[in-house]
Amino acid sequence: MATDTAPTVSGAVRPSVGRAERTVVIALTIAFAAVLAVWAVVTTTYKAPDEPTHVDAALHLAIGDTWAEPGAMHYLNAMHSTQVSNLHQAASENATWGELLREFPGVHPTSIDQMSQHPPTYYALAAGVLHLVHFEDLRWDHAVMALRLFDALLVLPLPFLAWATVRRLTGSPRAAVIGGAAVLAVPEVASIGASVTNDALMLPLAGALVFFVVRMLTGDLRVRTTVWIGLLLGAMLLTKGTALPAVPFVGIAVMAAGYTRAAVWRNVLRTLWTLGIAGVVGGWWWLRNILVYHGIQPDGMAAERPPMPFPDGTSASPEVFLRDYWNGVTRTFWGSVGGLAQFQFAQFLVDALTIVSIAGIVIWAFRRGPSLRPAIVLASFPVILIALHMQSGWGGYVKNTIVAGTQGRYYYPTLIALIALSALAWRRVTISAAGTTRLAIGMSVAATTIALYGVVYALRAFGRDAAFWIDGRSIVTFDRYGMLAAGGNVTLAVIAAVALLGTGVLLVRFVRRPGVPA
Repeated sequence: MATDTAPTVSGAVRPSVGRAERTVVIALTIAFAAVLAVWAVVTTTYKAPDEPTHVDAALHLAIGDTWAEPGAMHYLNAMHSTQVSNLHQAASENATWGELLREFPGVHPTSIDQMSQHPPTYYALAAGVLHLVHFEDLRWDHAVMALRLFDALLVLPLPFLAWATVRRLTGSPRAAVIGGAAVLAVPEVASIGASVTNDALMLPLAGALVFFVVRMLTGDLRVRTTVWIGLLLGAMLLTKGTALPAVPFVGIAVMAAGYTRAAVWRNVLRTLWTLGIAGVVGGWWWLRNILVYHGIQPDGMAAERPPMPFPDGTSASPEVFLRDYWNGVTRTFWGSVGGLAQFQFAQFLVDALTIVSIAGIVIWAFRRGPSLRPAIVLASFPVILIALHMQSGWGGYVKNTIVAGTQGRYYYPTLIALIALSALAWRRVTISAAGTTRLAIGMSVAATTIALYGVVYALRAFGRDAAFWIDGRSIVTFDRYGMLAAGGNVTLAVIAAVALLGTGVLLVRFVRRPGVPA
């Protein structure tokens, strides 16, 4: 962790990173690793969102298949057989992938894997991991676990990225460590990050992109910073369609950084070549889609979802759409786990966290002063994403009568930007030093408590279908179907709980220290 003594957006000099702050950031990373391990192991195989389709897509590349056209990839018969046997036989009886591929060759004629609508980058990496662990010799669920742990490693830097971004933006060690802890306060991030999904590659790329954008907005106009922004945006575009809103975001950010009337053409040129780098790295994929398919992202499930008109006398209702959109996105942003999001966190907690977070940003993040321009630029990222996502959702609703795709994880590319905006906001809530300290303590405790709630919830959801506590039936479920026996799951949960409690103590001690900048 290099020291950073450049000016903040307010003109103050950032204090150097001390040993105590380093310790807290390391503790946050360790705690997040423990939480990720719990979700990776405790979540029932294939019971994370779209996990079977992601595993199947990686397997296609692992066995040497080419990347299919959108809508043309079918489930492997071997993959289909694991879905049939999953939870119908003890995990210890599961065959290896090599045995399954020999016993069930070819593809399933009617089951479409829609993941070929995405670029193959993540799946190529996952296929490499499968070869690295000799997947054909592994029990099939153990190979899935290897991919989950690979994804957990990909998302592990998120608390560090949140800390580094907030520290660069505000210059406040206190706000920065709370920013790192905010990642823990969204349990669904760990749930998604520890499953097999292309989101696991998108999240660190997007987080790093926001960090470098903040560096540029706070005065780092070096060419290498701009190059990093272009490369990261290009890598995002080569991963998943949720990167598309980052294109106008980067254009706005690069144009706004250091903007003056005298530097208009300099900023225009810098914006063009930044986007040009991104286009060469990953933007070509989407241009190819437009040229070949006459659409930026063909629907891989179009054949499975034909248009369905509304019944006579009815039509699309904005009220119904907004209600279902709000409920779906908020639940699956904070915590709604399982393959079909069947286990949902308490609705009052979801609504309270959402409303308080949005209200805090809207009321306090956009104040006159040097931080206004960075705040507006950062806010453009989630605003653009929301607008595009809602437009797509409304179009699907009108076409199929169903409000679909309301997944909160689609907003995770903007997670670090949202945390940075929250840091700008919450530092302005109180005006006294004592009030600021009390708020910092409360947020530290809340973040680690919510993360601990998520760990316990994982045991409840996947061990006993969200029963209140762990009982004999949940132990039998883990012993028979889990990747680890019940004892291993509980042990991991205890380790995560200890790590979270220890991190909470370190956070509180740090934010209470006299002289720590607010």
